[in-house]
Parts: sequence; structure tokens; C-alpha cells
Amino acid sequence: MKRYPVLAVLLLLLWSQVASAQVVVAEGEGADRQSALRDAARNAVEQVVGTLVDARTLVQGASVQLDAIYARSQGFVRDVQVLEERPYGDGVRVKARMDVNTDADAPLLADLSMVMNLNDPRIAVIVSRADGSGRDASAEAALNQKLVALGFHHVVDPSLMAGLQGAERLGNLAAGGSALAAAGRTLGADYLVLGELTVSGQTISLPDGQGGYSTTLLKTGNARLTGRILRFDTGEVLGTFETTGRGAGNGLEVAEQAAAARAAAAAAQKMEERFRHLSTQLGQTVELQVFTSDQEAVRQLVTDLKSLGTVQAVYLRESEAGKAIVSVETVEPAAALMDRLKAKSRLGIFIDSVTSASARLAVSRR
Repeated sequence: MKRYPVLAVLLLLLWSQVASAQVVVAEGEGADRQSALRDAARNAVEQVVGTLVDARTLVQGASVQLDAIYARSQGFVRDVQVLEERPYGDGVRVKARMDVNTDADAPLLADLSMVMNLNDPRIAVIVSRADGSGRDASAEAALNQKLVALGFHHVVDPSLMAGLQGAERLGNLAAGGSALAAAGRTLGADYLVLGELTVSGQTISLPDGQGGYSTTLLKTGNARLTGRILRFDTGEVLGTFETTGRGAGNGLEVAEQAAAARAAAAAAQKMEERFRHLSTQLGQTVELQVFTSDQEAVRQLVTDLKSLGTVQAVYLRESEAGKAIVSVETVEPAAALMDRLKAKSRLGIFIDSVTSASARLAVSRR
């Protein structure tokens, strides 16, 4: 039977309860009636979406993506009915009833769900030229801009990737293993988008009407960008994509740049699709039976679990009589989770038994 992340189930229940809209009464202030209504719309969206977020005990950084939702609140409200309007200082204050769109397919809500299901990961992007000439800054910028637009706000600064530019180094990263894990720790990243760009160009020739061809001043460019999404800690390939692009211009470099730009734009879209798919596939519930009489150790355990890049959410179900039950939404089996926890935590951790979805352990503060 397919297991669905608790996060996704909660989201489904919340959205099903409010169908695709929720009626909200909100107030707003502004210099005039329209600006006051815009403020009221933002407040209405904040009430609804903020409630959904708070109800899911989401990861830190959720407010960053919420800011994007609130900034575009006009697109989430409809059927606005002004209930009251009155002067307020030098402006206007309104109270209005409006429907707030809570459809799960609404783009910004879908982005918010994706970012949070992935635990708002740190993502690094490297695109190298197939001819060995180094990295392609324009293609990297296109992919990074897409990630930022989707709401990921832990996108690694491209300037920090300079140490990974060498072809040999990139080859080691592509091979995964310890080299990839070490780079991930250095950069503080969870995922690597590793791409390779191939670009070529040629002069455009046209029939000369005499059975031959004559060259023109125009050039044509062709580009192909292949990419993989890798987990930094394991080197596991989580998704692949390949795109092409064509361009033309009055110079070879111009034509090749145009082709590369189109391939990168298409790759950004493909990368988005892969991350969306990944966010829907991740997650299983691992139940931990924790034996300790030290409640501070339990709280520290919960904090340590939440800091792991493969953990989406942690719930303390019960804690009494020297035993606590902790449910962990994670992307890996219990054994791997315990290994990761022991490597990072300062707690004394003794593992009694582990199955694929549960573990018994004792913890203490050192």
C-alpha cells in the first residue's frame, strides 16, 4: 500500500474542508478606496493561508514564501463585497467580505507545498561546458532564478561554487560518493543540480539557384543541456532532464548564446517538474520509541531530528514514564536516519533495535 506523507495528508484534509474557496471578512487601510481594498485582500489571504501553514507546524523559512503569496494576494480573492467604508486618518478604512482561493492547484500554494515538502532545502547549481572551458554562468543563472521564483530561498550563491569549477572536480562530483558528500558539507547544501551544456554553431547557407549553396552573413546555433538532480550526502540521482535550443544571429557567438539561452530556459522548466515530482514522492513515517527520564534530552532529540536535511517534520506524540514516542516524516528508512542522527547529535544515543519504519533507542545528555 502506498504511504503518503502526513504533511500531504494534512494539506489534503485542510483544502478539502474549505473546498476551493473560503469566505473571509477582513479590514484594510489605504490612501484611497482601492489601496484599502488591496490591503484588505492581503489580510484576508494572510488569514487563510497563514492558518493552513500554522496548522501544519511547518519548517522555518515558511514566511519567506508566504510573503510572495501575500504580495500577489489580488490573484487569490474574488467576489469582493464592501461592507463598510469610512475615513481613517488621511486615508480610508474598509471592511469587506471576499472569497479566498484555496485551490490546491493555485500556483503559489502549489509552490509553497513543494518547498515545504522538501523541507526548504539548500540547492547548488553547476552547469559546465562540454568542451571543458569551464562553467556557464548564464545557464546557472537561469536555473537559479527559477529556483528562487519557486520559493526556494536557500539557493547557494554562485560565487561560492568557484572552488568546484575544475573539470576533474566536476567529474568527481558527477561520480558521487565521498567527493559529493564532502562538497555538500562545505557548501551547506542538500541537493546538487549538475548540468552539462553542449553548444555548436555554423554559417547559414541558402540555395543559389544554380544547384549549389551560397553562404550568408547569418549564423545558427544549437545547444543541448543535460542535467541531473543529486543528493549531496549520497550521490543518489533523484531526477534527470535534457533540453535543446536553437538560435540565430549575425555572429557565431550571438547565435550560440541565443541557443544556449533557450536550452537553459527549457531546462529550468524541466528542473521545476523534477522537483515537483520529487516533493510528491518523498516521505515515510518512522516511529521512534525513545527511552529516557530526561525530558530535556527528548527536546534536544526533536531539535536534532528537525535539523537533518532528510527530515520533513517531527512530531512528539507522547512523553511520560520514561518513554517518548516521536514520529518522523523522512525520506529515508529508519536505519539510515539513525546513522545520520548519531553522526550529528551531541546526545548519547544507544540503538536497541531498528526496522525499516521504526526504532527503539535510549538517549541521554553527555
